[in-house]
Amino acid sequence: LESVVLRLCAIIKLLTGVSSGGDGECILVASGNALEKNHLWRQMLADCCGIDIVVDSDANEGTSRGVALLLANKLCNECSLKEPLVVENKSVPDLKATNNWNKASLAQESLIEAVSSTWCGNDK
Repeated sequence: LESVVLRLCAIIKLLTGVSSGGDGECILVASGNALEKNHLWRQMLADCCGIDIVVDSDANEGTSRGVALLLANKLCNECSLKEPLVVENKSVPDLKATNNWNKASLAQESLIEAVSSTWCGNDK
């Protein structure tokens, strides 16, 4: 699970920069059976990303809804669309754990960069 959490966190960090311009408060609404049912995995993700992870008990098609909101907010610069959440569970990041995850993330990024030339055809 550790490497999956690190890759998800890398994607989430890219998306939070897109969705908030890098200056807004972010939370992740977990969807899908694995994240909804597995508290440990949600906590690992919260710690790694340094953001709150919530399960919205009222969400249907959470992924589709999230993508639609992200696009709508980007396309409509002057408006900010908010959806009410019915928070069933919330995982809050632990600062000590977040620091450890940051070290692991840097190590993983370094490894990926070191071996990426083997599949990208780059000569480094």
